[in-house]
Amino acid sequence: MFFSEPFLKIYSESLPDNNMIIRGEKPSDIELISETTKIAFEDYSFSHQTEHFIIRDLRDAGALTISLVTEVDGRIVGHIAFSPITVSDGTTNWYCLGPVSVLPDYQGHRIGTAMVKNGLALLKSMGGKGCVLVGLPTYYIRFGFENHPQLILEGTPQEVFVAKPFIGRVPNGTVEFHQAFKQLSVVEKDTIADVIIDYDIGGIRVDLANPAIESLIEKEILIEMPDGKVMMRTSVLEDYDSYFAKVGQFRAAEMSRVHKNPILTAVKYGTNA
Repeated sequence: MFFSEPFLKIYSESLPDNNMIIRGEKPSDIELISETTKIAFEDYSFSHQTEHFIIRDLRDAGALTISLVTEVDGRIVGHIAFSPITVSDGTTNWYCLGPVSVLPDYQGHRIGTAMVKNGLALLKSMGGKGCVLVGLPTYYIRFGFENHPQLILEGTPQEVFVAKPFIGRVPNGTVEFHQAFKQLSVVEKDTIADVIIDYDIGGIRVDLANPAIESLIEKEILIEMPDGKVMMRTSVLEDYDSYFAKVGQFRAAEMSRVHKNPILTAVKYGTNA
């Protein structure tokens, strides 16, 4: 669901610039939101450059609960997204803040602060009970976010996973973000493509020190074997990229067929049947 003019009239006092407005996303904004997000994150070493894909997939899944853009003199210079989360203790109506982006030339002008404040106020007005995010506590503490040890996001350092309850208690359990947050970087996709091409029924030998390989092992898409080879788990890959998973399944089936047929094996390996 998206929000526009009525929201601006209520919360416009938090805007740092008279020429700036924050409004709900419109269909005509979609490409500009993607471009703004890509540019905003391209110089950050921690980014896998997948933030614009996260927003796209949240939108396509109907899980983009709030999508706000910031305009300065009619130009979109910032964007913030909120989406639902699930918590293992059954708590409902909690959300995730992010991605949030501001074009480099407009950073340092409190645009991000204004979007966060407006987004949180809107989320609370919609009946949201709380919000979580992954970010620096030293920055987000100003909005009321704190670390709560009983709330866990697996695979994320506890010190950078923070929460802000609007009402009631902070949940006690493991948080899961929407499926859209499971994205592979371009480098990881290239590595998966290489693994699929070189696939062998007994696994393939890779450079285990390669950061992309390490990341794919951490995601459990690749499984390290005792002989230094890896095997690919297409069932896990499906959670990140359904197309690559289908290609991987086809390749595995093909190699299994070759392995079982001595004539095809002879053709593949250039041996005498």
